[in-house]
Amino acid sequence: MSGPPVFADAGGSGDVSGLLGYLDALRDQPLFQAIDRLLVAELRVGPGSQVLDVGCGTGDDALAIAALVAPDGRVTGVDASAGMVAEARRRAAGSGLPAEFVVGRAERLDAADGSLDACRFERVLQHLPDPAAALREAARVLRPGGQVAALEPDWCGLELIGADPEVTRQVLDVRLRSIPSPDAGARLSHLLAASGFGEVRAMELRLSGCHAAATHGLRLPEYAAEAARAGALTEVAGAGWLGALDRAAAAGELDVRVTFHLVAGTTR
Repeated sequence: MSGPPVFADAGGSGDVSGLLGYLDALRDQPLFQAIDRLLVAELRVGPGSQVLDVGCGTGDDALAIAALVAPDGRVTGVDASAGMVAEARRRAAGSGLPAEFVVGRAERLDAADGSLDACRFERVLQHLPDPAAALREAARVLRPGGQVAALEPDWCGLELIGADPEVTRQVLDVRLRSIPSPDAGARLSHLLAASGFGEVRAMELRLSGCHAAATHGLRLPEYAAEAARAGALTEVAGAGWLGALDRAAAAGELDVRVTFHLVAGTTR
């Protein structure tokens, strides 16, 4: 039996409506708005820059960058999901901004060697079995002195406090197994350096606090159900655990802790 849906499964032309609300909700959070500003600063783009946004999703970030590189620059958003690309094109329609959106894979970019100035990844590499392959492709398509900027969480260090810790461990173990590269964030500096980038710059952004939307954002009901199907816990225990998380959130006692790693580098 298949497990809960994850972003890695969003390829092809399948329905992505369930992911759109999640992505839009993240964009409204101050932490991710600050992350977007930091990523853009690390790209060092300006008018005339040629930029690639890998894993562009809904295209909102690509459009924001397009406003910075206009009128002579261009941003190309690439996503493995045809549904996401269709949504990005819908949102870009009539904007007049120099942006285009295409279906493609991070590991096989349709761009000439040394043809671009900057490449952006945000919460993309975790969904790839071989994130280094995507970074090597970025190094290939960037000109000497080009910039890459990437953000990834370290899901192996995720802490969730507010319910039975043993059930929490069982559910989070199931969640970890569903993510192709859950430690991409922790390895990001090394991955950039090993993929041909120099001047590697890194910072950590720690998310910690009571987040009432955590069960939705982390897809915990789906993973609790998957843990029950795998026999790691009973359905009753899973339901009780989710109820305890909801009560902790209502009381302001739910604590979600995870570290995001923002790393940038320069093509040698």
